[in-house]
Order: sequence, then C-alpha cells, then structure tokens
Amino acid sequence: MLKKTLLANAVSLAVLCSATAAHANFGIENIQTMGYAKWGTLYTNNNDHNGGKGERNDVVRAGQGYGNYRLGNELNWWEAGVSMDLWRDGDTYFDTTLMLGSGEDWGDVSTIQMWSAGHGLFASQPDASVWIGERFYRRHEVHLADIKYWDTSSTGIGIENWNIGFGNAQIAWMSPDSSPDSRKDENGVEIDRRTLHNIDLRVSDIQLSDSADLVVGVNYVIAQNTKFKTEPGQNVTDSGYMLSTVYRQGWAHGNNTFAFQYGVDGLAGGLMSAEGGSDRKYSIGEDHDGHSWRVFNHGEVNVSKDVEIMYNVAYQDKRLDNKNGEKWFSIGARPQYQWSNTMATALEVGYESVKAQNGAGTNEMSKITLAQIFQAGKGVWARPSLRAFVTYARKTDEWDRFNGNGDTYRYGTATAIDKEKKNELIFGFNMETWW
Repeated sequence: MLKKTLLANAVSLAVLCSATAAHANFGIENIQTMGYAKWGTLYTNNNDHNGGKGERNDVVRAGQGYGNYRLGNELNWWEAGVSMDLWRDGDTYFDTTLMLGSGEDWGDVSTIQMWSAGHGLFASQPDASVWIGERFYRRHEVHLADIKYWDTSSTGIGIENWNIGFGNAQIAWMSPDSSPDSRKDENGVEIDRRTLHNIDLRVSDIQLSDSADLVVGVNYVIAQNTKFKTEPGQNVTDSGYMLSTVYRQGWAHGNNTFAFQYGVDGLAGGLMSAEGGSDRKYSIGEDHDGHSWRVFNHGEVNVSKDVEIMYNVAYQDKRLDNKNGEKWFSIGARPQYQWSNTMATALEVGYESVKAQNGAGTNEMSKITLAQIFQAGKGVWARPSLRAFVTYARKTDEWDRFNGNGDTYRYGTATAIDKEKKNELIFGFNMETWW
C-alpha cells in the first residue's frame, strides 16, 4: 500500500512539475490548476457492510436507485489537473487540459481528462473552438443528490460556442466505453461486442430574460460492428435517442433549474451517471425497446442572510417492452444555518423509491443527516468544507435484477426477493473542496 501511495503522489506531483517546467522553459501562458476532492470515513453499526469491519464502503440508496443524498453518505474521490495555453498568435491560441483522479485505492490513479482545443480559428466566430480528446463534456448535475443527469463524458471531437444568433450551438461526436462490464454469458463467453457512437447536438445560452436561460439538445447513439449473442425472436436494441431541455432561473433569493428529458430504446433512462447509475447510461444490446421520461427540479433558496436551503425533486418513468423498466422518485433538502463566517450546521433529509414495472416490488430508502461544519465563508457552496456528522438511514428492498442464472445483473429481469429491511446509524467525518 505504501508503494501505491507513493506512486499516486509521484504521478500527481509530476503533472504539476512538468507544467511548471514547461512554463519556465518554453514560455507557456495561462497555466490554471483545477481539482476536486471529497475524503473521510463512515462508521456504521450495521455489520452487514464491509465484512463487519465497522466502516461503510458503499453509499445508502434504494436498491436499483440512481443517486444518494450525499451529506454523510458519499465515497472518497479526488481529481486534480492543469490547463495550459501552449501556443498563441494574436487572438488564436491552442490549450491542453490534463486531469488525473482516483478513489479509495490511492494506487489506482487514472487519466480522466486529456484534451486539446483550438480557439479563434474562424474569423467570423471569434468565440468558437474546436476540440479533440477525453473530457468531461458539458455535464448537468444535482449536487445535493450526487447525480449527473446529462453526462456524455468520453473521448470525442467537437465544435463549441458557434454563435447562431439566439444562442450558441455545440456539436460533438463521442465514443463512449464500448466494453461494459457484466456482458458475458454463463460460460464466460463475451456476448456484447460493439463500438458505440454518440452524436451530441445542443444549443445553449438561449437568453429568455436577464435572469433566465435555456439549453436544448438531442443525443443519438448507435452501435457499430454489432455482434450480440441472441436467442430466436429477440429484438436487440442497437440505437436510441434522448431529447433534453434545461431551464435555469435566478432571482434575488436563490435560483432554480428545471430539466426535462425523453429517451427512447438504447437511451431510455440513459445518460445519467451516479453512484447507482453510472453503468446504465447506455443500454445498447439489450432485449428490449421502450421509452422513458424524467424531470429534475433543483436549486437553492436564501431564506435569510444566515439560512439557505438546497433542494431537489426528481421522477423518472421508464417503460420497456420486456416489462423490466421502473418508476424512480427522489426528493430531498438540505437547510443550513450559518453561525459565523466559518461555522455552520446542516440538516439533510432524503427519500428515494424504485418501483419495478413488472410488479416485482418497490425499493425505498430514507435518511437524515446532522452535520457540524467548518468552511471557508458563508453559504451552502462555500469550500473547503470540514464536516463531522451523524446519519440515520432506513431502507427496504423488495426486488433486484437477475440474469437467467440468478446472478445480479444491471439490465436483468426484475425479480421479487425476500423483503430486506435495514435501519442503520452512521457517523463520521469528511472534507470537500474544489479549486
């Protein structure tokens, strides 16, 4: 473990040192460092977790759910990177972004972003840019529930910020992971072989007023070189699309975001990454067609100069021809009281339910967390934030997904199980920071 820790630290240090050296020797300009980290420990009185070691190594959520209300209920992660302008000629310049990241295992460091962009390449479009590489691509998220509901991050090529008068157009051709886990049959034979293509078209920055804007977009995904092991009569899904719109409104006492998405076939319920849904963004290669619609409504309210509330309400109805869809509902809030410029107390409550389309049952989770916080300034977004907390959680699971061999399977048949009820008391501490 010591060797892995040293390796992780050495790699991270090398990235920053190389940027500094390049700046000193080659005149590179506008070096910007960036990063995010959440780290701490969760202790539990439930010995069913982590082999009875007294610590949790997963989050509390409803079975087959997507997100988790994260205060006192999140796993460790860090990411750190650097962005540099590498060449400039007047208003035309090229930059490169590199970011590394890792979770619980400090030795498991990976490259999570590596992309370059050219700016000012078109005289008639001074704000437009061309990019290629692996990147976090224009993600929309609910921080409170730790859910990114429009996430196409992967390797790709695109043009951004092309002014079309009433907004800025974005077009990207992405290549998502084409080798998903759990795609082998009972004999260990690979049954899902394909390359995915995701065409992402958006118009952002549509100004509706001085305090409101709109983003609209469509994603179309298709599998190339498709080789699926199928049974007679199966109608395997090899494409799909999703329509998305995000309306953002600000006012004197906070802001609100309302998102609506409609997905078909391979993108029914897709493009959502979260602790519970990251591996369900693309359901290409499954024996179903169908559709889904979902809404998110989230934001913050400034009740007074010392009281602020984060909130979220979300609902998804995913109906598939094979009856293995579900209805997902999530609601939560985090009021926070500010005692001083650097000390606050927060109370977070959250509820989630997942009802199987075929009647197998309903899974539910509810939790409440009380946290004492020391942070850099006032407000729910002040970071760094140092927290000590206690969480009480209740969950009931009535169904799970299984393949034909009884193994848990991310797109498997929704099947009733013996009802599992768990009450749990969790306490711990963590920090969260970004820069």
